[in-house]
Amino acid sequence: MKKSILTLLILVLALSSFSQNECNCEQSLNLLIKKVESEYPGFKEKTADTIRYSDFKDRLIIKSQNTKDSDCSDLLEYYLSYFRDSHMWLYLVHTNDNETQTQTPKTDEISVAKVDITLDDFYKHISKSMDELEGVWSSSSYKVGIIKMENEYQGFIIEASNESWKANEIKFRLMEKGKANFYMGNHSLREDNFELCDGSILSFKSITLAFVKEFPKPKLTENEIELKLDKIQGFYFTKLTDRTSLLCISSFDDAYVEKIEKIVSDNQQAIENCENLIIDVRNNSGGTYDAYDEILPYIITDNIRGVGQEFLVTQTLIDEVEDWFDDEEGKKWARSWIRMFEGNIGKFINIDSADVNISDIKIAEHSPKQIAILANKRTASSGEAFVLEAKQSKKVKILGTPTYGVIDYGSASLFDFGCKNHKLVMPTWRSMRLPEYPLDNIGVQPDIYLDKSVKDWIQFTVDYLEN
Repeated sequence: MKKSILTLLILVLALSSFSQNECNCEQSLNLLIKKVESEYPGFKEKTADTIRYSDFKDRLIIKSQNTKDSDCSDLLEYYLSYFRDSHMWLYLVHTNDNETQTQTPKTDEISVAKVDITLDDFYKHISKSMDELEGVWSSSSYKVGIIKMENEYQGFIIEASNESWKANEIKFRLMEKGKANFYMGNHSLREDNFELCDGSILSFKSITLAFVKEFPKPKLTENEIELKLDKIQGFYFTKLTDRTSLLCISSFDDAYVEKIEKIVSDNQQAIENCENLIIDVRNNSGGTYDAYDEILPYIITDNIRGVGQEFLVTQTLIDEVEDWFDDEEGKKWARSWIRMFEGNIGKFINIDSADVNISDIKIAEHSPKQIAILANKRTASSGEAFVLEAKQSKKVKILGTPTYGVIDYGSASLFDFGCKNHKLVMPTWRSMRLPEYPLDNIGVQPDIYLDKSVKDWIQFTVDYLEN
């Protein structure tokens, strides 16, 4: 329970006690500075050069006096960039009369192209079309129609859970050589590449989004589509050679916990009996440590040691920590923390009974003899924590590059800081590795560095394990 609570990137609405105002840029910056200086757990360490920080801050305050409100977000983000913490960023909020909402811009404020066809005519057309791209496609948030118009395919909205998108508006354009123009949730343009898989799955590479064909009926069965989607999204197990298998986990996000557990369960016998196992967590930006609980028994060789975390006690934390949880067990933990926090504002409090935690993971009776973990610069947060824990195993080697380096401060929460038009995402604890063993902006180091000349990391790792 404690492990899950402490390591999740928790996004909650932490409401401050002061009233919210429509702020000009100078007011916004001053309130943001006050919030960060009083409640960011990394402030003291990251402003050790007080002269440099004060000069940076003073210059920004002067600049903010002549900064338009429309340009203020960039200035506020620039202030936050001083701390080089990817768990801290700004949320732009759009106000509507007396309501304050975090949302995308209104579509009537943006010029949005629409497809030049009625829905009835579109269905008549695709019912006769032999073009694999033309048809009705769905993702978790959108149902789109795709139709060829001159030299491009236009994907237009049929239904959308995002209220900023309306029927017939063009969501993406597919062009020659796999190129695509994709319009994000806020209608901003993202250039990308697309791939069509067996006429049934349309995937976009950099935004990692996939659409499944609904009509006309796709070539693949539902089970085949699910398996291919998992592979496209980076969740799969496969046998590479007689001696080596590969487990790919592209995210430890809470939404994928059951998927990861199912992959491990479905392939338990193969994992237990393979000689070598490669675990690929490249580009895994993290989520919850619970996501890899089922993997650890196969890779560790002894208990895992981990240091604790210290919360910076603030009134905001005391007021809001109970709302982090929606179950009674979690609220019970939160109330015990609050009792520890009260009377300690401004201090760092370790809510655990010890500074060092020793895992009680039951090691699997049968497991691979050698484990290789692939990690790169986009392995972040709890993805890095997995690599850090795995390094303690006598049979694990980390191959790749240093990880991203965003693991010193955690449990990021969404804070009001006094202005209706902005909110702040900011961590609430620091790791007790600090200051002796910092990893932010450094990353977890690999055992074997793979330089740019290594084009196929998986084949290199197979050769390393088998030869």
